[in-house]
Parts: sequence; structure tokens; C-alpha cells
Amino acid sequence: MGLGAGKIAWARIISLVGLLVLSIVSGYFLQPLVSGNKDAINTIVTIFSILAGFLIAVITFIGDPGLRGWKELQLDKRSAQAKLSRHRMLFHLYLLTLALALAMFLVPETYITTQLWLERFFVGSATFVFLASFSLPRSLSALQMERYETALAEQLPDFLKEQGTTGEK
Repeated sequence: MGLGAGKIAWARIISLVGLLVLSIVSGYFLQPLVSGNKDAINTIVTIFSILAGFLIAVITFIGDPGLRGWKELQLDKRSAQAKLSRHRMLFHLYLLTLALALAMFLVPETYITTQLWLERFFVGSATFVFLASFSLPRSLSALQMERYETALAEQLPDFLKEQGTTGEK
């Protein structure tokens, strides 16, 4: 389930800081790879457009309460809200990355410094969001296993419930 009140997710914070540092360094040093390279930019835009569509499906999946009782829904509400919030933020970062790509095409080439920084932000944003997307399969797997365990517990015969058996080996 989710974190209790007052607990700090240090592993998540450290991962986020590491990801931010890596993205800033990537944006600064890998910018020349996209400068004037429309194929690279279009490839990144295509990837993030697909990921954004996929993420909308994920948000829909997470938001579906399924066939559960009100008590369980109430207990899982905070966890679902946190997951939805993180996935919404990731979706907005996908859109930000796409907006930076658009801005790179719209800013006239005479604004060299603006173009340079847009490219750096674009590469940094693309790096951050791409690497952050690797957490999606783990998140979805955990959610699906929670739903599986709930369905299993609901359908478990009474005599097994009395024995405290959950079917785990």
C-alpha cells in the first residue's frame, strides 16, 4: 500500500535527485546531438507522443475501481490518488517535452542563445521523462497484483479463510 503519514521515501527522493542531475548533465552535454538534427527531434517527439497515449490508458486503468466493496475502496483511495497524481505529472512532463520541441521549431534561427537553451531543456526533459517512464511497468505490476490478491481473497472458500490460508507458497 502507500506510505504512512510522516514517513519519508528516501529512496524515491534520492532517485529523483539522481535523475535530475543526470538530466541536467545530459541536457547540457548532449544538446549538440539534436541541434539542427530534425530526424532526432522527430524521433523523440514520436516516442513521447506514443508514451503520452499509453499513459492516458494507464491513468484510466488505475482510476478504474473494479468490483470492490466500499471499505476496500476507502482504504485504497489514498494510494490510488498518489499513483494517479504521479502518472498525471509524468503525462504533463511528456507534454512539456513536446512543447519544447515545438518551441525549437518556432523560434527563429537568429535567436541563437534561445535556441541553444531550448535544445538543452528539450534534451534534459526528454532524458528525465524517458528514464522516469521505466517505473511504469513496476507500478502497473504492483497494481495488478493488488487487484489479483483482492479477488483471490474474496473468492477464497470460507474453510481456507478460517485456517488463515491465502494460497501462497
